[in-house]
Order: sequence, then structure tokens, then C-alpha cells
Amino acid sequence: MDTNIALTIIGVILSFIGVVFIAIPKVVNEKVDPDLPSDAVHIAAMFRTANGGFGFALGMVAIYCRNLPVEYASIVLLSLGTGLLIVNLSLISGKIRGYGDLPIPPMILLLGLTVIAYYAALF
Repeated sequence: MDTNIALTIIGVILSFIGVVFIAIPKVVNEKVDPDLPSDAVHIAAMFRTANGGFGFALGMVAIYCRNLPVEYASIVLLSLGTGLLIVNLSLISGKIRGYGDLPIPPMILLLGLTVIAYYAALF
């Protein structure tokens, strides 16, 4: 896969997720955890908004780097892929430590983006 296409796909998806998390964090939280106690609604929305900011920032990095020469774009893709893998491992560690259930759909999405990043960077 071409590095330009991979960075575009990753950038668009991460930016979209980031915008959604920033724009409607309470709605996202209701979908993720409908049993969220009312005391936690605002703090959970703040954390969701912060996560959205990180997703949007990484999406913008990917989009801005898509026209780099292949050798540099590959480094960006390896970095993004490793970062996304670390996020998934962090979620797994939360499950192991008893913090809650695994969010399977986002983990599959992140794993898919990781595969795209590594595949485009290495092949």
C-alpha cells in the first residue's frame, strides 16, 4: 500500500473520531457506558474531549505527513502504528487490572489502523 494512501486513511479516521469526541462527548459516553453515574457525566465528558483532542492531533499529523518522501513517511507510519498498538495494549492492561470491560469495536478499529500503518511502512 502506498504511504500516501495509508496516511490519508489513518488521518481521516483519527480526525473524524477526534471531532466526534470533541463535539458530542456526552453522547459518545452514553453509547459507550449507558450506566454511567450522573456524578461522573461531566468528568467523563472532559476525558472524552481530551481523548478527542489527541485523536484529532494524530489525525492531522498523518494528513500533513502524507506527501513526505517514502522513507520519511514510513517512519511516521511506524510511529503511528506503534502508538496505536500501545493504546490497544493499554486498554488490555486496564482489563487485566480490573478497571472494566474491553471496548472491542474501538480496539478492532485501532488494530486495523495499526495493520495499515505497518503494512504501508514495511512493504
